[in-house]
Amino acid sequence: MSNEYKNVTDKAVRSIGSISEVSRRFKFQSVQSVANWIVKDRVPAERVIQVCQWGNWNVTPHQLRPDIYPNARDGLPVSITK
Repeated sequence: MSNEYKNVTDKAVRSIGSISEVSRRFKFQSVQSVANWIVKDRVPAERVIQVCQWGNWNVTPHQLRPDIYPNARDGLPVSITK
């Protein structure tokens, strides 16, 4: 991971574009929820796959949440795991 990112969650969000872009895509009322993900370095479990997909899999589910995706290929689409 590059030093330009605060953490892996920040990298995932920036892969999509910005905190505002992620907030819009999830139809959140404010950017605070996504900003809190970065501060805590934790994407909610129900949002992990969508975040990874929107970021073109630059960050994997395993990188974001190894507690629920313990293997490196967990959560990846079949087309990527082949």
